[in-house]
Amino acid sequence: MTEEPDGRTAPIAARVHLAHAVVQKLADDRGIDLLHLKGPAVLPGLRAEGRHSSDVDVLVRPSHLARLAEALEWVGWEKRTDFSTGSAFAHAANWWHDDWGWVDVHVHWPGVMVDAEQAFDVLARTSLMVPIAHRDCRVPDRTAQRLVLVLHSARSGGTSDVDLAWYAADPGEQDAVRALAAELDAEVALAAGIGELELHRDHPTYRLWRHFSQGGSRTDEWRARLAAASGARAKAHLVTAVLRVNRDHLSMELGRPPTRAEVRDRQRLRVRRALDEVVRRVGRR
Repeated sequence: MTEEPDGRTAPIAARVHLAHAVVQKLADDRGIDLLHLKGPAVLPGLRAEGRHSSDVDVLVRPSHLARLAEALEWVGWEKRTDFSTGSAFAHAANWWHDDWGWVDVHVHWPGVMVDAEQAFDVLARTSLMVPIAHRDCRVPDRTAQRLVLVLHSARSGGTSDVDLAWYAADPGEQDAVRALAAELDAEVALAAGIGELELHRDHPTYRLWRHFSQGGSRTDEWRARLAAASGARAKAHLVTAVLRVNRDHLSMELGRPPTRAEVRDRQRLRVRRALDEVVRRVGRR
């Protein structure tokens, strides 16, 4: 999702700042509740100096999602991935604008297990106003930002964010993060980010967080997702999705909508890879 400036476009860091301001202007005009996450929204001292984001991350109040989607598309953003195809957590959808770049719209944050509307209220109740590109944008407070960054690190296999967000925090600050994680039912994901995951071996999401924090095969991922899925309907949906081609990702890879033949070819490849992995696993046993 990154591009280098070519002399005709602004540097990526500057464009991201401006895009945050544009999205906030759209939200202000339509009464949409947003929280800006990561990148220029991170409070001083919680991220390494000189580190920049290549896209805009916002958390929208779930009941305001339709309004935000309409606003983004009204000014030229194009939806490239849906929530169901964006990630294993179905937490975000991606929009692309030729001038402003990527916006990742989140309705919940991976690892937070309480109802998404309730989670937004919890994260927003102590939020702060921070100017980004001279536009006041609402961001989570320092404790919530520490949690958000640690959960992101856990989902990403570990990042340097956890050093400042967690290990540099004093015991009182860490206790506040733990208390917030408990309120949001995010304790397993927090544990994955700070090296305490083995304390939660009996939790249904243990294998999922072990996979994302420590790595593994696609088969490991799908088995972990199946174990974490709540209820027969969710498990059945996952089973049918295992071998289905992700058309959104294929479109992004090709730079255009795939043809039927390309979808069929990718479907065959997906099935062949899955069978090969099963054969290798059986062989090792």
